[in-house]
Amino acid sequence: MTSQLRKINNVIEQFLLPLAEAVSGWSTLAAIRSALIVTLPLMFLGSLAELMISFPLDAYKEFMFRQFGPEWRMFGQILKDATFSVMSLIMVFSIGHHLTDQFNHDNPVLRANPVIAGLVAFTAFFCLLQQDGDALNRRWLGVAGLFVAILVGVFATRLFLYFFSIKRLHLHLPGGTPDIAIPQAFNAFIPGMLTVLVFAALGAAMQTFVGMSLHEALYRSIRMPFDAIGEGLGRGMLYILSLHALWFAGIHGANVLDPITHDIYGAAMLANEVAAAAGEPLPHIMTKTFMDTFVFMGGAGTGISLAGALILFGKTQASRKIGIFSLVPGLFNINEVLLFGLPIVLNPLMLIPFLLTPVLLAAISYVAVATGLVPGTNVATEWTTPILLNGYLSTGSLSGSALQLANLVVGVLIYAPFVLIANKIKVKQINDAFRSLLRRSCATADSSRRCLDHNDDAGSLARSLITDLEYDYRHGEGLFLEFQPQICSRTGRVVGVESLIRWKHPSYGLIPAPITVALAEDSGLIRPIGLWVFETACQVRKSWLDAGITDLTMAVNVSALQLERSFPKQLLDIAARYDLPPSLMEVEVTESSALDSDKPESHILSRVYDAGFPVAIDDFGMGHSSLKYLKQFPVSVVKIDGAISREVVTNSICSDIVASITRLCRARNMLSVAEFVENEEQAALLRELGCDVFQGYLYSKSLLPSDCLQFIQKRNGGNGA
Repeated sequence: MTSQLRKINNVIEQFLLPLAEAVSGWSTLAAIRSALIVTLPLMFLGSLAELMISFPLDAYKEFMFRQFGPEWRMFGQILKDATFSVMSLIMVFSIGHHLTDQFNHDNPVLRANPVIAGLVAFTAFFCLLQQDGDALNRRWLGVAGLFVAILVGVFATRLFLYFFSIKRLHLHLPGGTPDIAIPQAFNAFIPGMLTVLVFAALGAAMQTFVGMSLHEALYRSIRMPFDAIGEGLGRGMLYILSLHALWFAGIHGANVLDPITHDIYGAAMLANEVAAAAGEPLPHIMTKTFMDTFVFMGGAGTGISLAGALILFGKTQASRKIGIFSLVPGLFNINEVLLFGLPIVLNPLMLIPFLLTPVLLAAISYVAVATGLVPGTNVATEWTTPILLNGYLSTGSLSGSALQLANLVVGVLIYAPFVLIANKIKVKQINDAFRSLLRRSCATADSSRRCLDHNDDAGSLARSLITDLEYDYRHGEGLFLEFQPQICSRTGRVVGVESLIRWKHPSYGLIPAPITVALAEDSGLIRPIGLWVFETACQVRKSWLDAGITDLTMAVNVSALQLERSFPKQLLDIAARYDLPPSLMEVEVTESSALDSDKPESHILSRVYDAGFPVAIDDFGMGHSSLKYLKQFPVSVVKIDGAISREVVTNSICSDIVASITRLCRARNMLSVAEFVENEEQAALLRELGCDVFQGYLYSKSLLPSDCLQFIQKRNGGNGA
């Protein structure tokens, strides 16, 4: 059985994985998907409100009536009206915002205001609504109008951005203005008006020539085929397939097919109840209760099975959490969390299982009832009646609940291969985002280092990681230090170590240090985290001092953002707390920090040096300001950039640069440290060129404090002093 499932999964993966990866990169679908995800908190709140209003147990209703009076449903109805009832408005604005973010990413000079674009799409949507007298038809403002909202959001925003890209339509303000919102508003003035005029004309044309709004025309055309099909299994399958196809497109399938649901399958259920009361055979198998009980378990697409597949087979923490969050409302057949949070809507990878699962379960259930294995539905139950309970109540038999369990397992097996494929796509997207984030994090000051200012997958990942970084820092989880030994080039003894921050993420594992530092700088966490690093390093250095390690300097990396007026005193206070002389703790600043002489940070470093802390420049030699630093503040140690030291054997220019740096260091009484020393040939040449200290994998990787202490003691002999 397992091998057969694996073969099926391989076949599905072979055909769908390339297609899903390609489609996932479409900018329009990405914007729609992002807009749907943004609505997730509101959808979840609306689902809870729906459950609060419709919970089917009489004891619950009586309790709520006694506690809150006859208007106890009002609170839930207010929540529902504030979420589900305005979902189309939220969606159309959100799509406009996300599409404009994409446009700005591709056009950094010609930037449109995302809020203005969202408002233009919002207004265009209202242009297509039909008025009932003096008021708008509110039906289409909620989930019932979601499909048209998606269409309008996409086309209105695309049209606005097309007009916006024509610079002749901009109202230019000569000389500019200090308020950036003013020129953005003026530039969008004509493009916004033209877009709204186009949709107003379309709305007027629909009312004049068709006699109804676009929403109404679309939904009526969808209902037409069902009027021509007679009763039977074929119509039942068409009903189920159509309802789910509509949901997949973002159309509220239950609302569109509501006449069929109640006029045909609701009437069939009523006929079954009458027959059961009279002791006669049940005339119908497929009823509304049959659908709710055996097919729509957990909502459209048999959402409870998808939730189970996500929990069992989801690889990312996000997918498993969505499965868990959707499980509780799913037990009551509410699955907006999955439809819009995963999302299922317009997710090509989920199209096949979303359509196949309910159709197959309907066929299985039909056969089970037709053959007498399970009694037919003879008692109508509320659609929010919990799974398993509704199976028993509607059939009067535990076999109804047993059929639900069997259907649940079948549904999980159908969804499982597609969840596994989604895992692979998600992992690839995360890996690509990490690579992009690492490139941005390692950029020098001349490049954009901000990780948060990008509206792509890497930017989303950065924003998510910052939340996790702050949580782990506040709770003392995940963050720790490792120490890489520094070796004297002449004696081979350990003369120093560099403390390196490490962050072990609960989902992604060890995060590259440049990303951790860049995220901390972008979020402002670098100040408290930087002090934590220094204090932790002092704590370790104190323990080594107590172990007899007296002549070793511990370097701590410092960001330019930490160099505030109180910084030198903070370092002195921490060092004093551990009875450490400042000379044992080296403050290391990266050359890419771009510390200009007219900035206060340079003066802060001078005060740090005057307080007794050695000052080191990291990554010396490749940036724009290496030599300038030597003039701006006192320097004790120069660490040669790894891009130079790595190529010293193969590139004569690099060896000449190293020789020049070491001569300068000797002339100014500074130590020179070569990083990324990885082989003996490289070490021998660097030694010949005059480097004082080596650091790299030739000697040791970064080590935990206890392992590093053992390395020092073994390398230096005895107690390591």
